[in-house]
Amino acid sequence: MRAVVVLLLLVGAGSAVHAVVGGPPPKALSANVGPVVELPEPPQPWTGGRTGCTVPDPSGTGGCVTGATAWLVEKLRSAVGTRPVTCWSEHAWNPASDHPAGRGCDVFFGAAGQFPEGEDLVDGWRTAQWLRVHAEALDVSYVIWQGRIWMADRAELGWAPYTGGGVYDPGDATGGHYDHVHVSLRG
Repeated sequence: MRAVVVLLLLVGAGSAVHAVVGGPPPKALSANVGPVVELPEPPQPWTGGRTGCTVPDPSGTGGCVTGATAWLVEKLRSAVGTRPVTCWSEHAWNPASDHPAGRGCDVFFGAAGQFPEGEDLVDGWRTAQWLRVHAEALDVSYVIWQGRIWMADRAELGWAPYTGGGVYDPGDATGGHYDHVHVSLRG
């Protein structure tokens, strides 16, 4: 059975995105309902443990990723199709990034540097929500998309505004993660 996710885009200073998986939405939902997206099938859980950055990056960067990251790329491609994905990167401008450690990947929707629209935007939300809903099985630490961040260790707070952490311009298509979904893994 596929899970159905309802995205709410609440307008205002406290913008947030909420998802409801299966069943009727809670009574608190407003008329600001976004696209209803059907999620791909749930993945089998990652069982490989921690490996460090020892596996060749399947996104073709020439770098390395963790076993969990390589497995995630395979599951992503099976679940949401072939989208441009990039994982390992030196990220010299942000050495604290998960990319150099092989624990971060970016999945692009539309052209890099552009704000996606239509099906690209819906597909991005489908991917972000699939990662969020299956975070435990996928070993996901956090997801960033459309100027919002969701963190597994603060899941009860839902999506929060993404500020760029002082490194990225959150209003920029790439810096605010509007043109790509970023996913970081625990290991």
